[in-house]
Amino acid sequence: NNIPKAVPIKSNANAIRKDADQGNCELTTAQEKMVDGNVDYDTLDYSDEEMEKVGENQIDTEGEDGEELENKDGKGGAVAAVAAASNAIAGAATAIILSAMGKTFDGFTSLGLSGVALGLGATNLALSLPNVFDSNLGERENQTNNAANNNTIIQNYTDTLSSDMEMMLEDSKMYSELSAGLTQAQVDTITQIGALEAEMQVYQSQGNTAKVAELKAQIEALKQGSEEENKGPQEEMDGLKENIETYTGNNAEASGVKASGDTVSAFLKEGDSMKKMAIACGSLQAVAALACASTIVFPKIWAAFAPVDGVAATIATVMFVAAGLSFSTASGMMFKNADKEGAAVDAGDEMAGYLASLQENIDGQAGFTETTSGVYTETDEAATETVTENQDAANEANGNGPQGANGNGGNKPKPEEPPTGNVA
Repeated sequence: NNIPKAVPIKSNANAIRKDADQGNCELTTAQEKMVDGNVDYDTLDYSDEEMEKVGENQIDTEGEDGEELENKDGKGGAVAAVAAASNAIAGAATAIILSAMGKTFDGFTSLGLSGVALGLGATNLALSLPNVFDSNLGERENQTNNAANNNTIIQNYTDTLSSDMEMMLEDSKMYSELSAGLTQAQVDTITQIGALEAEMQVYQSQGNTAKVAELKAQIEALKQGSEEENKGPQEEMDGLKENIETYTGNNAEASGVKASGDTVSAFLKEGDSMKKMAIACGSLQAVAALACASTIVFPKIWAAFAPVDGVAATIATVMFVAAGLSFSTASGMMFKNADKEGAAVDAGDEMAGYLASLQENIDGQAGFTETTSGVYTETDEAATETVTENQDAANEANGNGPQGANGNGGNKPKPEEPPTGNVA
């Protein structure tokens, strides 16, 4: 579908780009340039479902007539081929029988039989035409010619997923290293702040407000400095987490390519049954051609009618020979059909091999993605636990932890409360 003229391209560039990538619309060369010039790639985002459609669009699963390949054989293509082959085989077999009979009967009878044989030969010739024998053979040839390009596309996605798995190993290692460094930096900061808070409590007890203010400023500066220093590693870690979305998107896109590739491969491999039928037809047609040609020598059974019989026999012989030539030509065409169908099957089998490798990487990359995501979660949980434990320990040491909840300064003794009631 083309973009309606009423739709402004500049303000809808992102949406149009996504639709075009998924095969929902077609762009002219001018529209393609205008869209690409106005796409905001920073905000261009695809869901996994959309990425799968993008992948499906990488391999064309439509025939030249616009019909989906998966429907072609299912909508009577194979049935028509079986019918053509059956008729061809029946005609060739009948011609063999007629030629045998033609050498037995008189010339007049042979003449009639030769006419039928010639008609069967012409019918076989028509049934052997490529698009009559298999209405989808032309499309199978097109897909055979496109197979190498499709295999390259499939291999590229296989390589991408393989690269993803290698990258995820590096990402996991880097994430663990960054997390370890960040966690240690946070623990060091907690320790330093804890020491300053302990020192500040001493000056507070002495009433040295100036020194307390100085220490508070140091603590605040330490916190701010820690935040700035930790910002870089944290951003790197966040970036590694965001890569997971890229990897899942690549997996979804590759799955779309696999689905389209399966459709094309299956269509090509459907030629296997056609190939077998074509060989059977061609072989029997060749026999029929030889049988018809063998009628060149006719016995003269009715001598009383020899002059007439001789003319009839001669004409019958010519017609049988013509029928033989028709069967011979039909046989040659059928064997060519078999070659073309066989080439399609070979292409389909080869593509199936590429698709099998792709599926292996789809499954493997999905497992890597799940494992890597799990590593990030476990690493974050371990880091949070370590930081929390150190913070609790520092709080407890300085009277800010759970033991200090009653306001007695943690482990410090609770000050005596003033006596209540009557004083003696």
